[in-house]
Amino acid sequence: MSGRSLKILLLSAAVVFFGLLFISLALPKKTVVAINDAVSQTDSAANVKEFSGSGANSASPTKTAVNPLPLNTTLIFGGDVMLSRVVGQRMVRYWNFSWPFQKIKDILSSADIAAINLESPFIIGDSHLVYSGSLIFNADPRAVAGLKDAGVDLVTLANNHFLNQGIKGEQDTFKLLSDQGIEYVGAGNNSEQAHQGRIIEKNGIKFGFLGYGYPNDNSVAGPDHPGIANMDLALAEGDIKRMKQRADVVIIMMHDGIEYTDIPNDQQKEFARAMIDAGADLVVGHHPHWVQRVEIYQGRPIIYSLGNLIFDQMWSQETREGALAKVDFSDKKIKSLEFIPVIINDYGQPQIVTDQAEKNKILKRMGLERGTIDF
Repeated sequence: MSGRSLKILLLSAAVVFFGLLFISLALPKKTVVAINDAVSQTDSAANVKEFSGSGANSASPTKTAVNPLPLNTTLIFGGDVMLSRVVGQRMVRYWNFSWPFQKIKDILSSADIAAINLESPFIIGDSHLVYSGSLIFNADPRAVAGLKDAGVDLVTLANNHFLNQGIKGEQDTFKLLSDQGIEYVGAGNNSEQAHQGRIIEKNGIKFGFLGYGYPNDNSVAGPDHPGIANMDLALAEGDIKRMKQRADVVIIMMHDGIEYTDIPNDQQKEFARAMIDAGADLVVGHHPHWVQRVEIYQGRPIIYSLGNLIFDQMWSQETREGALAKVDFSDKKIKSLEFIPVIINDYGQPQIVTDQAEKNKILKRMGLERGTIDF
C-alpha cells in the first residue's frame, strides 16, 4: 500500500471514530444532564422545605409545620317548646307527632347540635288531654319521636313546668328522652345530677351544657329527691368551674324573666353576667314567651329570651313570634351569631319568617339592627 492510500485510510477511520464518539457520548450525555439537573433542583427544593437553621448544629432534618384549617361547628338554639294542651290536640287531630317541627326540621337538623327548652313533661300511660287555659302540662310520649326526628340533641328541663306531673312525670321524661338518645340538663334524680350538666363532643370540641331555672320551691332538686337546678349563684359558679375542667366550651341555658315583656329584669342580668364572669362562653335564655334583648358582655353573648318556638299562645303577635339562634364556632371560639325569626301558626307550628319587614320588627325587639353579629 502506498503512503497516500495509508493516509486516506487513517483519515477515514478517524472520521468514523469521531462520528461514533459524537453519537455515543455527546447526544446521550445531554439527556442524562437534563435528568440530573431536575433531580438536583428537586433535592434543593426539598432541602429548603425540610431543613431549618444554619451551621454545623442544623444537620437534623425538621418538617415544616402545617397549620390545620380551623374546625367549624354550628349550634342552633330554640326557645320554649310546649307539646301539651292545644299543641297536643293538633298532633292527635293530624295524627302526626312530628307536625310541630315540620317547617323548622331542616334547619334544626342541619346543626351539629340543636338545643331547646322543653316546657312540658311527658307521662306514660295516662290521658294527655289538657284543655286550653290549663297551666298543668302533660305531653304525649309519642311526641318524643318528633323531637328526635327534628334533630334535637339536647333539652333543658330547668323550668317552672317540669314538676307539672309530679315524680312520675319527671321519671318518665328522663326515661323517654334517654331512650331516644336526647340529652337533658337542668334536672335529675337529686341535686348532684341536676347540676352536673352534659358534654356533647363535635369535631373534637367538647361542648358543656348547664341548665338553670328561676323556681325556688319544691320543684328544686335536693340531696335525696328529684327536681330542677335553680338559679343559686354560688352553686352555678361551682358547676361552671367543674365543667371547665372537662369541656372546651361552656354554655348556660337560663329560664327566667318577666313574662310578656321584651326587657330583661335585674335578676336575669345579674345571673347571666355572673355566669360569664365565672367562665361561661354563652348564655341562652327563655321563659318570657317574648323575644328579649341580646347583650354582648365581656365579649360574650347573652341572649335573654328567644321567645316561643312551639306554643299555642295564638292570642298575641308577640307570643306567636320567636327566633332561632345559630351560633357558629371556629374551633373553640364563637365566630358569628345569627338570629332567624320564626312565626307560629295553627296553635303550634312555627315557620321561618320570610317577609323582611316582619323579620326586622322581631330583630328590633331584640335590640338588633341586623340578624348577624360577627366576633
